[in-house]
Amino acid sequence: MKIREDLDIFFMEKALLQAEKSFKRDEIPIGAIVVAPDGKTILSEAHNLTEQRKCQAAHAEILAIEKACKKMNDWRLNNCTIYVTLEPCAMCMNLILLTRISKVVFAVKSKIFGFSLDKYNTFEIYKTPMLIRENICVQNSLNLLKSFFKSKREKSE
Repeated sequence: MKIREDLDIFFMEKALLQAEKSFKRDEIPIGAIVVAPDGKTILSEAHNLTEQRKCQAAHAEILAIEKACKKMNDWRLNNCTIYVTLEPCAMCMNLILLTRISKVVFAVKSKIFGFSLDKYNTFEIYKTPMLIRENICVQNSLNLLKSFFKSKREKSE
């Protein structure tokens, strides 16, 4: 089990690098990584671009899923894993379900917009169970989010 935990930390650190790109672009710092069924290969990386694109559909998860689908040449991402620095919102979670991603790993719970994944033991759509793992690299993600919102508050004063 230690190897799996190490891989989850490794990929979450990659998602955090994406979140830092959002931070530098004055976007809410959220990053996402989609990993192939082999559990080792990164299919796609993305960060939040909602402000730049002026569209709520530009969430990190959606952009990462879109890139992964293009790379796989399929809308189905069976047995893939998505790593996200913040708990997915309802919109992103539904896309994750529809694309048949089998595992969601996230760092920090979102009390405001999160899909409340803790209320669900498994999601079963298309008869495919989904594994959810949370609190991976939580402090790093939380620090980045707090830093971002602190800078926003300071600018508005």
